[in-house]
Amino acid sequence: MKKLGFVLALLILFNLLSISSVSAASEITIVSNDVISGPEIKYYDFNTSYIVDWIEFSVKVVEDGTKHDFFLMLIDENGNEWGVRLWKDGGVGMTTHSITPQGLAEPQNNYDTGIDFQDGNWHTIKFVLDNDNKEADIYVDGSLFVHVNFSTTTKFTKLKLAGHYYDSDTGWYADLYINYIKASVEGQFPVQFVIKDALSGQELSGVTVKENGVIIGTIDSGSSLMLWEGSHTLTFEKQGYWSVTKTVVSPANQTIVIEMYPSSAAFKLENFPSDITIPENTIYELTFTLSPIETSATYNTYLSLSGLSDIIEVRKDGSLVSPENGKYYLGDISSPVQVSIKFKAGAVGTHGFTLTLTSNDAIMSKTYTTTKTVTYTVEPLPFSVQMPSEWQVGQNELRISESSGQSYLITAVLKDSQGNEVWSDSYAFSPYEAHTFQVNVPAEGSYTLELMWNGMTAVYDITVNPAITLVTKTITVSEGGEGVITLHFKNPSSSVQYYTIVVSGGFLPAEINQSISVAPLTEKDVSIAFAVPEDLTYDAYELQVQVLQGDAVVFSDKVAVTIDSGGFTLFGGGSGGSTWLWIVGGLLVVGLGIWALRRR
Repeated sequence: MKKLGFVLALLILFNLLSISSVSAASEITIVSNDVISGPEIKYYDFNTSYIVDWIEFSVKVVEDGTKHDFFLMLIDENGNEWGVRLWKDGGVGMTTHSITPQGLAEPQNNYDTGIDFQDGNWHTIKFVLDNDNKEADIYVDGSLFVHVNFSTTTKFTKLKLAGHYYDSDTGWYADLYINYIKASVEGQFPVQFVIKDALSGQELSGVTVKENGVIIGTIDSGSSLMLWEGSHTLTFEKQGYWSVTKTVVSPANQTIVIEMYPSSAAFKLENFPSDITIPENTIYELTFTLSPIETSATYNTYLSLSGLSDIIEVRKDGSLVSPENGKYYLGDISSPVQVSIKFKAGAVGTHGFTLTLTSNDAIMSKTYTTTKTVTYTVEPLPFSVQMPSEWQVGQNELRISESSGQSYLITAVLKDSQGNEVWSDSYAFSPYEAHTFQVNVPAEGSYTLELMWNGMTAVYDITVNPAITLVTKTITVSEGGEGVITLHFKNPSSSVQYYTIVVSGGFLPAEINQSISVAPLTEKDVSIAFAVPEDLTYDAYELQVQVLQGDAVVFSDKVAVTIDSGGFTLFGGGSGGSTWLWIVGGLLVVGLGIWALRRR
């Protein structure tokens, strides 16, 4: 008894130190160097957060009388005692009693084992529990002594040990010297949850958590639940949201993220990228799985995209979906489908758009709306691109400089407005290397330039404006007079351009040839004068205008010429002096008329 105070203090201290640091399937020492004297009974507490896998203790028996007896009892969380009694009778054998709550019976015996607890040695007894199958094995000195069965599955929280069996006739007892008591336990561990609105990303509070239909807690996002080691199927509920069921394994080595969808939504957007980063001017394909939350709410589904420009295409399970008044009809969706949205990224910076899915129930009486805001970041390309300030027909310089310190192949492709390739070239870049592509543009018009590298494609829209335009499309001239045709020339290149202008046809007796030059990076108007013959047969003629660069015709158009053959007019259009004679004559007549009136 003199060691009892010290042992109890040691027990309390050890429990505080060891149990608080228990991890999954950990072995703990309950107590060491303890003594149970005679009829004394001791309780050794486990933590209520643990499930016991096995208990082992090493004892040496010192008896008073001809026989000794001691027993082990496990106490469950409801206070029930489950006991096993071991005794030595005259050195003959050992008997165990079945595990029975609140008392002992004797249906299982194991005599003549040859185990002698009176030999003054330490003996080890290990009680191995199989809680799932309601069974247990008892080992003595490493050998299986007996197999027993529970009548129910339970969680044990306390060990009861005594060296006393009271007999009204003999009143004997045995002292138990305890070397150690150890146990292997499985415990509860904190599992943290981040709970979000799946569409807005807003964190939620006041979420009820159930397991097997029983509420185990109400938590806010960022809070933790204490869960027993192992797998748990949990259901998360909140008013205004669809419930979510998720299997969680405790202990968790990471925070568990739960996404809850508003009850006004009909779809889950699964496999949706959480962080979208796109190089500038590249084509990006956003792909995700559209899964019905409730199939009765997913009829007549439409997809609309707000705030997203440069949409290239939308596909459902790989099939192209054509827009209808700005929306994409996805039909009735009864099972998960894959949706992809291909678009061109804009300038560097943060951008966003809204994705909205509208659907109905089967009788079109209720509309469901699933709305998600998509944010993406556009980053600079890993190389710099220098393009001509103005593209022209013929050779154009495209200079690319690698700026990320990597090596990769860049393929440049020029496509016309029909998507046909008209030019392409490739170059393998070393880190920080620059290269100039000579891009040949076959004709004026609209093009796209694609730069492909590492599975990505940057796309640029290119317009090749006419280098030569006809300013004078129509002209009115007089017989025997003179006319002028004007052309506008533009030279966006860095070299002088030489041209020959040829005007022919119509009433011209011979073609007119005029050679010109246009300085680099300049533009100018060029006028071609021609004489109009007398006494023309027709009132209108057509002159052919061509511009040659060397022997190649680079421009061709026609000028409509109207002939003013004479007659009275106040506002021009005639030629020669006849028009003015008519004007002067008319003024004289009017003047004489006024003078005559005044004379009266």
